[in-house]
Amino acid sequence: MNEQTLHSAEHSASANRQHWLLLAIWVVALAALTILLPGCGSAKAGPNGGDLIPNDDGSVNAELLANQETGEVMIHTWDKDLKQPAPIDAEPLKIEVDGKTMELAPHPTASDPAGKCSQFYGRADWVQGGGLQHGNLHGPGFVSGGHMFGWNRCWKAGRSHGQMWSRMQEHGSGHGGHGMKGGHK
Repeated sequence: MNEQTLHSAEHSASANRQHWLLLAIWVVALAALTILLPGCGSAKAGPNGGDLIPNDDGSVNAELLANQETGEVMIHTWDKDLKQPAPIDAEPLKIEVDGKTMELAPHPTASDPAGKCSQFYGRADWVQGGGLQHGNLHGPGFVSGGHMFGWNRCWKAGRSHGQMWSRMQEHGSGHGGHGMKGGHK
């Protein structure tokens, strides 16, 4: 082998090692991002495609849906297997984000037992435009210091369920109207 051929072979081997090293760095970085960013693609979606927030004992999941155009937020409560609605006490839920608070009034469905509710609704101007990253949910069954959640899937799920927002606007916010049409019917 002459010197030029040997130098060319060494250069090729060096370039090959650099290629594999760069690929390994990308794989490690991608794995780290997947682990470190909660809810970004790895969390399970609710039946309506929204973000899930488990309650204190894991028996109920709250599914968060949001409408970035109107500032409306809806929560549906589901059993742990996400197969059936799971009504909880018909008391308002509260969402806190960066020092701002929103109350979600109970809006019982026809199948909810008396005093229980599986659907909650609220509206706040600070939700408009989206861009929210994390929040805390408080309410019946969600009392252990608030339940942190990410606003990841809820925006897309909210857009794909436009009929829900129209239906809820007809009912108002439940407690006080917040400029909607009347109270809960």
